[in-house]
Amino acid sequence: MKEIKFNFREGFKHPGAVMGLFALALEATGVAAGAYVYGDFPLKILGVPLCIPIMWVLVMTLAYVISTEHGPLVGVLAAYSLDLILEPVAYFTGIWTWLKPYTMQVYWGSTVANALVWMGMCLIGIKFWELKMNE
Repeated sequence: MKEIKFNFREGFKHPGAVMGLFALALEATGVAAGAYVYGDFPLKILGVPLCIPIMWVLVMTLAYVISTEHGPLVGVLAAYSLDLILEPVAYFTGIWTWLKPYTMQVYWGSTVANALVWMGMCLIGIKFWELKMNE
């Protein structure tokens, strides 16, 4: 596996920066659509706590690293398993709240659409890292 490096002069060409902006846009869309709201965070951008896009970069990178050894399906499922841990924590602490009228809730307030978005984001992250590592 190639070493992942970051060059501050080319920061927004870096996969992490691109994925972070993509994640911010996706999360902001979910908030604007009324699917969920975030709790009290000191710094939010478009209603999304700054830590959320950073978390997505880490999750998508984790999915990529696992996929290099075990394939994309295992990478996606391993990364998605983090959401299975996060949802109950978020539910009880108010980190985020799923809004009941939005869609069918199946797991600690989370929805089927959320599971599909998590898996889709992880697959996009894997493919994006693959493209960047093969340049």
